[in-house]
Amino acid sequence: MKRCLFFVFMISALLCGCSRRNSLLKSATDQNLKVGFIYNGKINDKGYTQAQDASRIELERKGVRTMYVENVPETEVCEAVIKELIKQGCKMIFATSLGYEKHVELVAAKFPEVKFAQCYGDNVKRNLSCYSGRTYEARYLAGIVAGLKTNANKIGYVAAEATPACIRDINAFTLGVKSVNPDASVYVRWTNALNNLNEIEYRTEELLILGCDILTQQLNDSSLYKVAKEKGAFVICNNLPVPEMAPDSYLTTVCCNWEVFVLDEVQRYLEGNWESRFYWEGLSSGTVGLSELSKQCVPGTKQAVAEAARKIISGELNVFAGPIYGNNQEEKLEEGMELRFHDLWYMDWFVDGVKVNQY
Repeated sequence: MKRCLFFVFMISALLCGCSRRNSLLKSATDQNLKVGFIYNGKINDKGYTQAQDASRIELERKGVRTMYVENVPETEVCEAVIKELIKQGCKMIFATSLGYEKHVELVAAKFPEVKFAQCYGDNVKRNLSCYSGRTYEARYLAGIVAGLKTNANKIGYVAAEATPACIRDINAFTLGVKSVNPDASVYVRWTNALNNLNEIEYRTEELLILGCDILTQQLNDSSLYKVAKEKGAFVICNNLPVPEMAPDSYLTTVCCNWEVFVLDEVQRYLEGNWESRFYWEGLSSGTVGLSELSKQCVPGTKQAVAEAARKIISGELNVFAGPIYGNNQEEKLEEGMELRFHDLWYMDWFVDGVKVNQY
């Protein structure tokens, strides 16, 4: 798998994981640990599942035995899959899709000796951690890339549905765009599914006809890149950097480095100090970031992105600090104010500059 080439501010977090390799190898061997993963897609999808599977591969490299099951439905079926993984000796289970949450909770209650981790969940239990990345911080940086690049001042964003996580990322992306290009707008289209190929292509074509010269997405599928390549639009990817899919139009990728959490979670288990937790980290931890910028980006983009990243990490810049106006021109956040966790986690409104299903 092609790994994300994070900017310099990510390196220290990655080195921390490498420095503990020997202890991880020894502990894994001593305890005969086996870790299970369930995925709602295929591990070679060039998208979300493949990005998640990088953690499992890294565990294998460090001496931890793993098992995985692909294309697991987000129904009661996943409960049977998890139970089979436990039967096969897995002492830790990572559920990589939010759609598994209620089923994971049911199984976790029946197997208190097994440790579970639910991606994008927030209902922590005694033997169940919840984890995700502050992707909105990386989306803000991607917005800077797009805002500097666009000539049409129309940027297209294709996403599955209006979940709080998706709304939060769209808003952050738009704020990043507006920070360098106040005249630009972000046009949003929904597909109502993460992998609906026909709907993705239809919505992508719709945005291109509208005049968008840059496209980005929040989907598991990578078909948008193919359509953009055919039509000559620039793309900002998510999950995995796949410049080979659109070499002349690729700009960068919003990445989640799931290894930061997964390896630390396993290490805690091996050291005997595992406790369930709610994990939601961003740029400073290395959990999220941008891949290397392509030569298609305009001059000065790398410097602008690096400076914004530095400010976010240092605390000088809060992506959601006031004043912020909604896309109905209503003031949502006064100057000097910052969103509380609850308002950020359950965000249900769009910032100024977001045009949902508008032309």
